[in-house]
Amino acid sequence: MGETLTIRLNADDRAALEAAARGQGKGLSAFVREIAEAEARRVRRAAIRADGDRVVAHLAEHPDARNELDALGTPLTDLP
Repeated sequence: MGETLTIRLNADDRAALEAAARGQGKGLSAFVREIAEAEARRVRRAAIRADGDRVVAHLAEHPDARNELDALGTPLTDLP
Protein backbone atom coordinates (compact mmCIF):
# COMPACT_ATOMS: atom_id res chain seq x y z
CA MET A 1 0.00 0.00 0.00
CA GLY A 2 1.25 3.47 -0.82
CA GLU A 3 1.75 6.41 1.45
CA THR A 4 -0.96 8.98 2.12
CA LEU A 5 -0.79 12.28 0.26
CA THR A 6 -2.74 15.33 1.37
CA ILE A 7 -3.51 18.03 -1.19
CA ARG A 8 -5.45 21.28 -1.20
CA LEU A 9 -7.75 22.15 -4.06
CA ASN A 10 -9.68 25.33 -4.62
CA ALA A 11 -13.44 24.93 -4.55
CA ASP A 12 -13.90 25.12 -8.33
CA ASP A 13 -11.25 22.50 -9.06
CA ARG A 14 -12.59 20.18 -6.37
CA ALA A 15 -16.14 20.52 -7.69
CA ALA A 16 -15.00 19.75 -11.23
CA LEU A 17 -13.07 16.68 -10.10
CA GLU A 18 -15.93 15.47 -7.90
CA ALA A 19 -18.34 15.77 -10.82
CA ALA A 20 -15.97 13.83 -13.10
CA ALA A 21 -15.49 11.18 -10.42
CA ARG A 22 -19.26 10.83 -9.91
CA GLY A 23 -19.65 10.48 -13.67
CA GLN A 24 -17.37 7.44 -13.51
CA GLY A 25 -19.02 6.07 -10.39
CA LYS A 26 -15.92 6.69 -8.26
CA GLY A 27 -15.07 8.63 -5.17
CA LEU A 28 -12.87 11.70 -5.40
CA SER A 29 -9.85 10.05 -3.78
CA ALA A 30 -9.91 7.06 -6.13
CA PHE A 31 -10.38 9.33 -9.13
CA VAL A 32 -7.48 11.63 -8.21
CA ARG A 33 -5.28 8.62 -7.36
CA GLU A 34 -5.91 7.14 -10.82
CA ILE A 35 -5.03 10.46 -12.47
CA ALA A 36 -1.82 10.72 -10.41
CA GLU A 37 -0.83 7.11 -11.14
CA ALA A 38 -1.37 7.58 -14.87
CA GLU A 39 0.77 10.72 -14.82
CA ALA A 40 3.51 8.93 -12.85
CA ARG A 41 3.58 6.18 -15.51
CA ARG A 42 3.79 8.82 -18.26
CA VAL A 43 6.68 10.58 -16.48
CA ARG A 44 8.56 7.29 -16.04
CA ARG A 45 8.10 6.36 -19.71
CA ALA A 46 9.26 9.82 -20.79
CA ALA A 47 12.40 9.43 -18.67
CA ILE A 48 13.12 6.03 -20.25
CA ARG A 49 12.65 7.48 -23.75
CA ALA A 50 14.97 10.38 -22.88
CA ASP A 51 17.61 7.92 -21.67
CA GLY A 52 17.30 6.02 -24.94
CA ASP A 53 17.64 9.25 -26.92
CA ARG A 54 20.83 10.08 -24.99
CA VAL A 55 22.28 6.65 -25.80
CA VAL A 56 21.47 7.03 -29.49
CA ALA A 57 23.03 10.52 -29.54
CA HIS A 58 26.16 9.20 -27.81
CA LEU A 59 26.49 6.37 -30.34
CA ALA A 60 26.05 8.84 -33.20
CA GLU A 61 28.81 11.10 -31.82
CA HIS A 62 31.25 8.33 -30.86
CA PRO A 63 31.94 5.85 -33.67
CA ASP A 64 34.15 3.73 -31.38
CA ALA A 65 31.21 3.21 -29.01
CA ARG A 66 29.00 2.27 -31.94
CA ASN A 67 31.64 -0.19 -33.18
CA GLU A 68 31.86 -1.77 -29.72
CA LEU A 69 28.09 -2.17 -29.63
CA ASP A 70 28.11 -3.67 -33.13
CA ALA A 71 30.84 -6.12 -32.06
CA LEU A 72 28.65 -7.34 -29.18
CA GLY A 73 25.87 -8.20 -31.63
CA THR A 74 22.15 -8.58 -31.12
CA PRO A 75 20.78 -10.93 -28.43
CA LEU A 76 19.39 -14.12 -29.92
CA THR A 77 16.75 -14.67 -27.22
CA ASP A 78 14.26 -12.50 -25.42
CA LEU A 79 14.80 -11.76 -21.76
CA PRO A 80 12.16 -13.23 -19.42
